[in-house]
Amino acid sequence: MKRSATVLVVAILAVGLSYRQSFSAADTDFPIYFENSTLALKSQTVDKTTYLPLVDIVKHLNLAYTDATAALTFTIQGQNSRLALTPGSAFISLNDRPILLQNPIRHDSGQWLVPLDFLSQGLSRVSGIEFRYRPGDLRVFAGGANPAELAMNAQALGSTTRLTLRTGSRIDVEVQRETAQHRAVLLLKGKPIDPGRERLDYKDRLVQSIAFEDSDGVARIVVGTTDDVRDIRITAAEENRVFFADFIGETVTEAAPAETAAPAVAAKPDAAAPNTNVRVIVIDAGHGGIDSGAVNAATLEKDLTLAIARRLRAALQSRLGASVVLTRDSDVALTSEARTEVANNNQAGLFVSLHVGYSPNKTDAGSSIFVMKADFNSGPANQPPGQRLFLPWYMAYRINQKASEGLALQLQQDLNQTLPGWKFPLRSGPVGVLASVTMPAVAIEFGNLNSDVSVQTLVDPVFQTKVATTIAAAIEKFVEARAGARSQ
Repeated sequence: MKRSATVLVVAILAVGLSYRQSFSAADTDFPIYFENSTLALKSQTVDKTTYLPLVDIVKHLNLAYTDATAALTFTIQGQNSRLALTPGSAFISLNDRPILLQNPIRHDSGQWLVPLDFLSQGLSRVSGIEFRYRPGDLRVFAGGANPAELAMNAQALGSTTRLTLRTGSRIDVEVQRETAQHRAVLLLKGKPIDPGRERLDYKDRLVQSIAFEDSDGVARIVVGTTDDVRDIRITAAEENRVFFADFIGETVTEAAPAETAAPAVAAKPDAAAPNTNVRVIVIDAGHGGIDSGAVNAATLEKDLTLAIARRLRAALQSRLGASVVLTRDSDVALTSEARTEVANNNQAGLFVSLHVGYSPNKTDAGSSIFVMKADFNSGPANQPPGQRLFLPWYMAYRINQKASEGLALQLQQDLNQTLPGWKFPLRSGPVGVLASVTMPAVAIEFGNLNSDVSVQTLVDPVFQTKVATTIAAAIEKFVEARAGARSQ
């Protein structure tokens, strides 16, 4: 019996040595947000798995525990339950009932380490506290902690780079400029923050990087800046649920009060002052990132839409002197909601989403111009709102339905005239990216990516410029006609 016990101890020590050598050299802070407190921990990475120090968590929860180091067991005592664990094993015991974790418990240098799923599978059952987290995230929310979801988007608006922050709850934002470190820190106060993305893939002459950071339990956005940034202004909207952080590269006129502040706009110096009341136009390059859209050999829809969007931006800036914002100016993935936010947050006057058509029939033309279908829902009028495809608040398109149809008609006329053989029928349907924008909006599909002939035309830079110029001319006619109608 003594000999087998010795063998067991040697085996356990051998296991401990093997995983000790696999620890990541760089530890990172990891916060757990509770309803009335925050616990910032030092995490460790073992075999690509995040581990947290168990004793720190148990002490924070004021739970009774026994650390029998010599026997290599750790016991947590709840009000009506008992949780036991041993190192090197993925099995934990709750009232003598085994529970299997995805990764084993660790014990190194006198410290007990647990994987994230131990919180939800084990600790929650003995403490009565729910632990919530997403795989890959660097934070956990526990119990009554109710975080504010954060969406970020950055766009260049003339001489200004605008970082738009949208949260599901009211917060406060305070800016701290750290010129010597070439950065600005936006402190997010009021609630724990749950970011949709940890960082933005964005860079221009004013902003070099944008990253969310809360490793010590203090939520902030760290923005790497250049020496060209002369001022930073924060504007709140929608009862502190939306904030515009403007990084200004040159002197601009004084902004309007926060309640009515409009987007920063920089018209071309030689452009005539537009009388169209359309100061911002948002162009949406469809798809992006892991979402390639339609594909034909090495030709991807996401690349074509971005190429046309960039040419359209240049054409519109030249014709209208308006500020033109792209929902994406690089190969990044965006949800329909994120694209909509760019338009709404920048108080755009028009929204145009660009796509490339695809049909199983290689002879189909594929092109179309879409508007949101009027009063669309997924069932009868008396169907419960929770079962509709779009809820009533998700029907902002209604406000500008007629104007959207007018823009589509003007685009159809100009595109059919300029691109003979490329027919652009008008269609309507449940187009998600158009549903909640608060301005006239259309989606345009070009060609058939399943047709090699169509692809050869679409990849031609001369054709792309022709398309962009035609769309810009149609938009110019549309906004001039609206301005004229308003003046009468």
